[in-house]
Amino acid sequence: MSDYRIHALDSSFERVRRADEHLSELRQRFKTIREKQANSIGTYFRPHPPHHIIAEPFKESHVTMRVGVAIGEICYNLKTALDYLIFELAELDSGSEQKNTQFPIMDAPEDFIRDAKRRWLNGVNATHIACIERLQPYNRCNWTKILRDLSNTDKHREFADIDGESAAFGYSRIADANFDSIDAPIRRTIHPVHGEVDVKVYVTMSIKFRNGTPVIETLEEIKAGVAQTLRDFQPEFERRKGAP
Repeated sequence: MSDYRIHALDSSFERVRRADEHLSELRQRFKTIREKQANSIGTYFRPHPPHHIIAEPFKESHVTMRVGVAIGEICYNLKTALDYLIFELAELDSGSEQKNTQFPIMDAPEDFIRDAKRRWLNGVNATHIACIERLQPYNRCNWTKILRDLSNTDKHREFADIDGESAAFGYSRIADANFDSIDAPIRRTIHPVHGEVDVKVYVTMSIKFRNGTPVIETLEEIKAGVAQTLRDFQPEFERRKGAP
């Protein structure tokens, strides 16, 4: 089998890059959802003065299962990056390849001792185990807990549980001085006095996990935590293997 790596952690970093690609796709998908919501909204002017413009309620959310799939793929790649790290650490520290290794994420120190140190961190030395333990949820490392919960939900049961909020605002050229600066396409709507006029519908949207945390920002936090963990361990391989 071909090995394209230069550094032992290249595979882990590649997983982070892939997660970042999925994040970019998810941001674009959210933008598309917002645009579709805006396009589905009708506008009309009140028949009586002062003829305020009204944006009709959303007809549908346009959030599909593809969002859940993307979240799952992001979490899968980030958790796998950490699992690759443990595999490489175990081989580095023990001098031989170890089986059944993985990055542990535990809620209690006794669980870490029972399951992680005795099973998943076989071959990893005490110094490195201490570094990994600092990244456990019981040591107030929040991003590892979120990653585990999202990854386990996607892997074993269902898509990530998400919710959202949206609001629509209507603007017209004849009533709003900042009309041209509003980031929305122009459409035409009949005004009771002026006939057809230029209007815009601007939609705000926030897609969140059920606990209230925003999806994109939460995934960015996890990605940053994984990338920083890899960078923190990177010098260990360079010192021990004499890499330049």
